[in-house]
Amino acid sequence: MRIKNKKRFIISCASLAVLLVIIIVMLIIRVNTQTKEIQASEKSPKTLVAESQKTTTEAEATNAEPTTTDTTKVTETPVLPEVSQTTVSEALNDGITQVVNKNHSISSDLVPGDLVTVDLPSTRDTQLRGVAAIALKGLFNAASTAGIELYCCSGYRSYETQTGLYNWNVETYGVEGAELVSARPGMSEHQMGLAMDVTSASVGFDLLESFGSTPEGQFINENAHNYGFIVRYPQGKTDITGYAYEPWHLRYVGVDVATDIFNSGKTMEEYYGVN
Repeated sequence: MRIKNKKRFIISCASLAVLLVIIIVMLIIRVNTQTKEIQASEKSPKTLVAESQKTTTEAEATNAEPTTTDTTKVTETPVLPEVSQTTVSEALNDGITQVVNKNHSISSDLVPGDLVTVDLPSTRDTQLRGVAAIALKGLFNAASTAGIELYCCSGYRSYETQTGLYNWNVETYGVEGAELVSARPGMSEHQMGLAMDVTSASVGFDLLESFGSTPEGQFINENAHNYGFIVRYPQGKTDITGYAYEPWHLRYVGVDVATDIFNSGKTMEEYYGVN
């Protein structure tokens, strides 16, 4: 190719070269800028993990419940009533078979926590521990089925009530006479909520020894153990129990123990070998 104007051609080439250099430089600058921006916007995996953990930790700290000092009191084992020679089995039985008599007393402030009003024919409103009340209802229902009508007379008595009753008996019969028919305060099974005096119309709704020879008394004597009760102060055992014959006084000890005692013919003291 023949170039007519070499000078003009050289100038044009030079201009084009300068333009290309400028374009290249601009491209390089732009690429570098974009690279830096990308590097600035990106984070290494370690950085991302670290920040993620930091965020999680902060979130947990924000949502976590405040740390408090544990001031919950340790529940203490309930103290059983002060009864001498209390056996392990008696303690585990929650007092159901606990012997209470003139030699084995209970605390003056003992009040059973499961007392219920007995929903049975009664000469007055009275209470028992829940398990004894249920058992007594079974006994009364069985009696009713057999044509026997029984009445509750006296169940739970507080320490204060027993104090008043004992003092009245002392005033009425003297100390010696009172000791045969009334427990001293703190020595009564009634305070345990496990004893019920029962009566009937045939004895004028009173508590009399003659109750034992009535159809009602005989039914009680022959069937009470099937529902967990014993006649606590049987005839001819005053020298052992310390009380006169009370065919009306029922004590709940559970079916198994009541049946064993009934079949053995022993008093509760004899059965457990205590005085």
